[in-house]
Amino acid sequence: MNTVYRPAHAWYVVGVLALANCVSFIDRLILSLLVQPIKSELAISDTAFSLLAGAAFAIFYCGIGLVIARWADRYSRKWIVTIGITLWCLMTALSGTARSYLQLFAYRVGVGVGEATLSPSAYSLLAGHFPPQKLALAVGIFSAGVTAGTGLAYLLGGSVIGWVISLGSVELPLLGELSGWRLVMAVVGLLGLPVALLMAFVREPARPQGLPPATLTEVWAHFKAHAKEYGYVFAGYGATTITAFAVMIWTPELYRRQYGAGIGEAALVIGTVALIGGLLGAFIGGALSDRLEANGDSRAKLRVLAGCGIGLLLPAVLAPLMPTMHGHAALIFLTFLFGSAAMGPAGAFVQSITPDRMRAQFGAFYQFSLVLVGATLGPFAVGFVTDQVFGDEAKIGLSMALVAAVFNPIAAWLLWRAFRLSKAAPLVQNL
Repeated sequence: MNTVYRPAHAWYVVGVLALANCVSFIDRLILSLLVQPIKSELAISDTAFSLLAGAAFAIFYCGIGLVIARWADRYSRKWIVTIGITLWCLMTALSGTARSYLQLFAYRVGVGVGEATLSPSAYSLLAGHFPPQKLALAVGIFSAGVTAGTGLAYLLGGSVIGWVISLGSVELPLLGELSGWRLVMAVVGLLGLPVALLMAFVREPARPQGLPPATLTEVWAHFKAHAKEYGYVFAGYGATTITAFAVMIWTPELYRRQYGAGIGEAALVIGTVALIGGLLGAFIGGALSDRLEANGDSRAKLRVLAGCGIGLLLPAVLAPLMPTMHGHAALIFLTFLFGSAAMGPAGAFVQSITPDRMRAQFGAFYQFSLVLVGATLGPFAVGFVTDQVFGDEAKIGLSMALVAAVFNPIAAWLLWRAFRLSKAAPLVQNL
């Protein structure tokens, strides 16, 4: 059964999923603008904060996500995502009620569980609505929700923080009296709930008729048959996200500590860079990959992906060494540009070599290679190096440069190997 392509609704699906992705990253990254008040109130170190921002979310995101991905290959993907959006928004709002480090950690775990529903189901939904030769741009725009969410988390977050703090204490139904960073978390979480309603209008694409859901044995057999293709892309693109998450979590605090910027100024600068660079990169990467493939390049997705790995090598290493905040922003723009450009080709490549019956599960494996590695190791590495190697909060820029200098070359080599060792990618559609 071939994909039935209905352009109007297919692009509606892209829009809603991209918006959900955007909301997920706003909920995920709002902590990066609240480092100092949270550290001060809970009396924690950079390393402990990095676990809140990364590991609390990522580890449980990956663990429960494997189960959710199997559900998504059997049951309604749109309702799985709808429930997930509702859960992660409520967990973000409840984070504002946390009275201890462990309570806040637990609520961040809940955010991870909710967000684990999105990407595996979304990749499978998009592959069900788009034919392979049009998939990279669709996945790229969905993935642009990551960078759009990053930009908006900073831009809106900086504005919301100033406004919310000016309100003092506010009594919210069920949540109680909240103020400061707690009220910020509650407002941000509740504002994302309407996106769950939009998911109700998404059509569930038809699945292949007469074929039972893939068993774990079949999933493992397919992975082994394509281990080289999956392995290099999972490992290579996963390695790029170590620096990406380090940049996303710690840049606002870098601007405060190293350049003396206030939260509002830092949020405006990095938010603008993330939004413009990320959206531009998502369009360029997806469109270029689709155009090359339409012109007969069977390795287009991997070619673009390898080029992005090379483009990511130096910007994040050099940016923290710049003498001014705007000099840093000019270089880090390239990190958002090339990182976002890689997302569409990488996700589309994985879906293009995966049978329909197991797409959500391989979407989960792909996403977990990014989140488990990047979201856990990236923020933690910077916090750990700052605390344990340099022993000086003011040297956070050196920590960020060191992390990028170690992991970016590894990522570039793995993605280049994925391209060099690949042959014409075997498209597997609706099997």
